[in-house]
Amino acid sequence: MRIIVLGGAGTVGRAIATDLARQVDTVVVADLDPEAARAAAEGAGARAESASVDVRDRPALVKILQGAAACVNSVNYYFNLDVMQACLEAGVPYLDLGGLFHMTRRQLELHADFKARGLTAVLGIGSCPGVANVQAGWLAGMLESVDSVRIYTGSTQDEGESLAAPYAIQTILDELSMPAMIFRNREFQERPPLGEEEYFTFPDPIGRAKTRLSLHSEVATIPISLADKGIRECSFKITTFGFAEPALRKLQFLVELGLASTEPMQVDGASVRPRALLLQLLGRLPQPQANWSKKTLKAVVTEVRGKAAGQEFLLRAETTGPLEPSMGDLGGSALVAGPPAIAARWLGQGKLARPGVWPPEQIIEPVPFFEELATRGFTTRLIRTQTVAPAGPMKGAAVQAPGS
Repeated sequence: MRIIVLGGAGTVGRAIATDLARQVDTVVVADLDPEAARAAAEGAGARAESASVDVRDRPALVKILQGAAACVNSVNYYFNLDVMQACLEAGVPYLDLGGLFHMTRRQLELHADFKARGLTAVLGIGSCPGVANVQAGWLAGMLESVDSVRIYTGSTQDEGESLAAPYAIQTILDELSMPAMIFRNREFQERPPLGEEEYFTFPDPIGRAKTRLSLHSEVATIPISLADKGIRECSFKITTFGFAEPALRKLQFLVELGLASTEPMQVDGASVRPRALLLQLLGRLPQPQANWSKKTLKAVVTEVRGKAAGQEFLLRAETTGPLEPSMGDLGGSALVAGPPAIAARWLGQGKLARPGVWPPEQIIEPVPFFEELATRGFTTRLIRTQTVAPAGPMKGAAVQAPGS
């Protein structure tokens, strides 16, 4: 089995390639930077090889993809449609790590094209989106009706105030500057980025932590997937995007100044794109290694409220795991890398042979998926809260008739 990892020299791409190299015959680490691709392939192990490709070069991309069992797209989500079109042409199953809501909705429009070609595409199969989607589908399957799906993700924080990005900085800047999307009262609504702050209790040692809204792909698909269950609400909240709280506030201030804008502006007679300048400046900062302790943890928690057999339930799924020092500098990416590695191998084995474009909650079998994550050190728990005696009028109390 030969699997292509596009963007394989990035932080998450390297983790995916390393995971896959333990499971399949050949992993091709493909990246725009040939030297970085070679270094990533060497780090992934003997079963990995490297290739250089620009995903905007359709003929070159199709050539590399041909004959592959699956393509894992870990390049910036801006190019998701380009890679999907190349996979259609090459006849290769596709998966990615998410499309930040709006891109995901555009990708779903390729469902008929993938179905006609007999190919499967899985959208957003990382940790969030990904693990959270599978949790939502799993919990909703236990209920006859669903009122709400609320997703929370967080981790214990690295020390210091480093602005070194834990994942794609372009995506983080988009999340900090673009309106968040929620599904409420059965309709999609915009909210300010980082809005609706809420303290949420994660498993220890994260504990009680502040969360905030962020634009994410879970909200793009779960309300559609659970429409027949009557879902009224869906939201996604995150702690600090992998930064320490002071670092997140610094970035938020830069965004508020307008430095995340991609629109050109005139400065001393020259045209400058503020985001391009910000990226240049951030690139000059030291990139320290994470200082993970033995108590560090990442958690994805999904809470689903609904009914079954006439009774109300709150179902909570927790997928947690340590960011082990033994994982080296890939530790923080382990829960992002595991899901696409699992799905890519399943695609290659024909276990996800359902042509079309699908979100994880519609195509990934939950229990086998969580069992695979368990082999990587991640535990999934189900917590069930049932209402056995709903509040009502006091026994024996007189009840006044309406209008009397």
